[in-house]
This record gives sequence, structure tokens and C-alpha cells, in this order.
Amino acid sequence: MTIATTTDVDVLSHLAAIAPGSPLAALRAQRPEAALHAQGSYVALFDPAQAGGLTPLERFLVALRVAALHAAAPAVAHYRLRLANAGASAEIVSAAESVSASESGVSPRAQAILRHADLLATRPAGARPDDLQALADAGLSTAAIVTLAQIIAFVSFQVRVLRALQLLGDGAADASVPAAGSERPVAASTDVADPEPPARVIRPPANLNRPTAFTVKQLEWSPWLVPLDLADANPKQAAALEGTRGNSPYFRLLASDVDVLTERTATDRGIFYTPGGAPRADRELSAAATSRLNGCIYCASVHARLAAQLAKRPEEIDRLLLRGVTPGTQLDLDDRWQAVVDLAVALAPTPPVASEQHVGRLRELGLSDLEILDIAQAGAFFAWANRLMLTLGEPYFAPEQP
Repeated sequence: MTIATTTDVDVLSHLAAIAPGSPLAALRAQRPEAALHAQGSYVALFDPAQAGGLTPLERFLVALRVAALHAAAPAVAHYRLRLANAGASAEIVSAAESVSASESGVSPRAQAILRHADLLATRPAGARPDDLQALADAGLSTAAIVTLAQIIAFVSFQVRVLRALQLLGDGAADASVPAAGSERPVAASTDVADPEPPARVIRPPANLNRPTAFTVKQLEWSPWLVPLDLADANPKQAAALEGTRGNSPYFRLLASDVDVLTERTATDRGIFYTPGGAPRADRELSAAATSRLNGCIYCASVHARLAAQLAKRPEEIDRLLLRGVTPGTQLDLDDRWQAVVDLAVALAPTPPVASEQHVGRLRELGLSDLEILDIAQAGAFFAWANRLMLTLGEPYFAPEQP
């Protein structure tokens, strides 16, 4: 079924109530790739060319639940309206905002989907293969599970960027802001859109050499679902997996929803590789601190290693991994790096606790608002990345070569 596109404005700018021509609009315009592809990710998830494994109602059901768990009022208002316009009853809308996934009027499949949203949004490090099996038992295919994880992870990213924009704008967005571009209802559908069989869950062997502590050593990643075989890739998937990504089971798994993967990759590059603003080492530090707090050993290993190499400060990175980043932990960092970690760690919880004080401290240290935006968006992106890495597979040490 083709879904009519209903969004033709930048949703994040709308939710943050960024007025055209304002200083905040000018700030965001300095990161056009990140803004463009965050919006592209939204469209790929919520207004895709083809519905795929999840119905529009299911997509907005999940998005509303995640926004509610984050207490992000503008996003709640947005997804509530989009869910209603997808044909949801008042009972279903209420269930999506509830703390329980077992409200009356919600199907067993929707209950399983909402339980997974609760897990990924609030405690992703607790995910296990059994959680994916529960979705497969509810009838979800591999592609549907990947799309579900992407929706949960994307909204987790979106609300953190929203919070950062609110803080940089020295105010909060109006919770009554209407949902951007969603005034025209889409066709109501409660039918299961998934044309594929239920997913087959992979259970890695008990003797897999799993890391037991955070490390900067190179790790591999073992999927809990069957990834795409490159021999079966269509042209769009092949393009998304060009180069080393074709050898990665993680990216081959994400390629089951290739339009989202393509936009997500471009968002990543727009956040981490654009010139000016925060030094790359600061962005990597934000990613590493977020991953350390969220319990993502794989992501922390990659980005802690990059931060240490770029800044030539391996001892400080080692302390961060060893001691953790819970507020109040003594890391013996200089003022700048401590303030970077503090902002990332304050954005990471569900809901985020970042405040004007975190932004104010960075400004006192001489950081520009563009640098602060870079640091915040790097942390927010790893709210997205961690939730995929932690809940679709697990890290391990590759066997040593003879």
C-alpha cells in the first residue's frame, strides 16, 4: 500500500518553534546536512513510499509511546495527531501514552510492539534475543523488527536534538504546537502490512568471547536476526552497503529497511564530519560518554578509541571507560572535556535531564553555540546508534589469528 506523504516542513524546527530568520534558525542552517537527513529519516520512517512490515498506525503508535516516555511535550502532541490521523481510536491513542502496554483495545501484536518500545527507550542494555523472539511470535518479520527498532531509536534521537535546540534557544517549545504537516489524514489501516514470514532469531553460542568490561580494543558484532546476504541485495541496498559496510552484519541487517539506513548514514556524516564547530575529538567524546552511560560496549569501544587517537589523550579516555560517567564521578578531565561529558550524560537518560546550566557552562568556557550543537547532536545520535547495537545483536572479540 502506498502511503501519502503528509509532511513537507522540517519537523524538528517546527517542534522546537524555530522562527524563520531567528538566531536559532541561522545556527541550525550551519549544519544543513544533519538537518536535511534527520528530516529525511523522519520521512523514510513515517511517510515511506511503501508501508513494508509495519502499518502507519503501528508506526505512530510506537512514536507516540517513545515521545511520551521522554516527556517531550511537542513531540507527544505531534505524534498524537499523526496517530489519530492514521485512523487510531481514542482508546488506542490513550494506550500509546499509557505506562502499560496491556490496555484494553490494543491487539496482542500491538502490545508486543509497545513492550519493545518500552524496553528500547528506557533500558536498551537489557535487551536479549528473547525480546526479538517475542516480536517474531507476534508475527513480525526481520524487516519489520528492524524498522521498529529504527523508529524507537530515531524518536529517541529526535527528542534529544529537540531538547538541545530548546536549550540553545534559551526557552522551551510551546507544547500546544500542532503537528507539522499532519492535518491531512492518511488512509486508516489496522491490517498487518508485513508480507514476509516471522523473523528467525539467532542465538549466538554460549562460548562466544563476549567482553565483560568496557574497552578500546577492536570488537566484532554478532546479529540476533539473519542479515541480508549481499548476493540478494537490490541495487539500492548494494549502494548503501558499498565498501566495508558490505562485510558488516550490522549494516547488512539495517539494509532490510534501506531507505532509513541511507538517510541515517547521511545524518551521521552530517553530525560527525562537517567542518568548523566542535573539534572532531569533542564529538567523539560525546558519543563515547553517551555509549558508556547507555551500556553499549561496542559503540563505546569505537568512539572512545577515536577520541583518544584524535586528542592524543588515551589515559583520560581509559578513566572514562573504567570509572563510568555517572554524574559526580571523578574523571580528572580538564574543564572543557568535563563539560562536554556532562552535557552528553545529561541528554542521555530517558527523559533527558539536560538544563540551561549545562549549556551555560560550555558558553562560560568559550564554546560557541555551533560547537555546543555539534556536541549535543553527537550525543543524541548515539541515543539512536546504541539502541540499534544493543537490541539487534551483541559484541564479541574475534578469535586471534594464528
